[in-house]
Amino acid sequence: HAGGELADLGQEQGGWVLRRPDGTPVEPDRSLVAQEVRDGDVLHLVPSREQWPELDYDDVVDAIARSARDRSRSWGSAATRRAGIAAGTAGLVVAGLVVATTGPDDWGRAGAVLLGLGAVALVVALLLARAMGDAGAAVPFGAVAQLAVAGGALVVGLGAQPLGELGPWQWLSAALALVAVSLLVLGAVSVSAEGPVAGIALGVLGAVAAAAALTGAVDALDAAALVVSLTVVLIPAVPLLSVRLGKVPMPVLPTTTEDLLADGPQVPRSRVAARVRRADELLTGLLTGTAAAALAAGAVLVASGRTSALVLVALVTVSALLRARLFPASRHRLPFLATGLGGVVLLVVAALALEPGQRLTVLVPVLVVLALLALVAGLRLQDRAPSPYLGRLADVLDVLVALAVVPVACLVAGLYGYVRGLYG
Repeated sequence: HAGGELADLGQEQGGWVLRRPDGTPVEPDRSLVAQEVRDGDVLHLVPSREQWPELDYDDVVDAIARSARDRSRSWGSAATRRAGIAAGTAGLVVAGLVVATTGPDDWGRAGAVLLGLGAVALVVALLLARAMGDAGAAVPFGAVAQLAVAGGALVVGLGAQPLGELGPWQWLSAALALVAVSLLVLGAVSVSAEGPVAGIALGVLGAVAAAAALTGAVDALDAAALVVSLTVVLIPAVPLLSVRLGKVPMPVLPTTTEDLLADGPQVPRSRVAARVRRADELLTGLLTGTAAAALAAGAVLVASGRTSALVLVALVTVSALLRARLFPASRHRLPFLATGLGGVVLLVVAALALEPGQRLTVLVPVLVVLALLALVAGLRLQDRAPSPYLGRLADVLDVLVALAVVPVACLVAGLYGYVRGLYG
């Protein structure tokens, strides 16, 4: 009915598009059901470049109502669901904060109550994910369970002692408890693995630091230096580990002529997509947990006030900012940016110990220059990719910074003095 020249006309006018009577285009990448296009609705096939005229209203009230509906969505069942989840999660979080305020009187009792709250949150997550089939609603309750169980395991053994008496045993128990509850949440809430995997990564690194401190050969500062070094050294292996754990099918390279000509069975596309999604979640969780461990260890290093510790924090900060560019996805880049910006904040806090005159003459100009450089870089690189020379320079600087982290960490731990003392 449209004639044989329909395709040519569409090419000349930028293609064709389906529009509703009000001019809203029908999105080709979404189903008609999702866009609420029902049987009997009138759709108009028009050139994509054609400006759709606005509707003429003969009733001012109708025009006002239509404009109000277009400006904001009405409250529906999805909003009610989100509000219920938020209210339930907020209630447990507030309860945990109330328990924390009673801790100074008896941390042992507060820790036991926190463990109970964590158990309640874990049971709620299990019921939502398994009994009700709503794994998405179980995600925030799983996160609350992780935090509550880790916090309770940390302080339950203190009794009436202050927090300053926390030792390696308490930190080790908290780290192992975090790993255990994260594994339970990972098995229960299969729709999202970022939070549980982040808890596992943070717990493993914390357990390594606590176990090292239990040997008596290192103190808290040495353990923090060990953790930040691991976060820098192990990052290159994280993507490969995510692919392995996600069981992403890899192509088999042919070794003979028969292998090259053979047409083997193909993995179903749906299975490939599911495994790629799982590997992506694992990567996000591992990067997030590593970033949290780096920030926690950086806070310990900055609190010491030692120059070598501050240099180590600066190196880790630069390394995180440089490596952020290697991950194009926002969810993968954000942990690096959080580590870098968090490191800058920690260094600024350490610089507040300077004399007032030095703060005005050194700290303030440095912060202003860094802010302007970040602004200029963001504006220049928003529409253009950095030059290959700049990328190569960043690669070289990244390698140099990574190579400098371990020697500086050894300096923080006093390893050079120990070795020098062995030989007089």
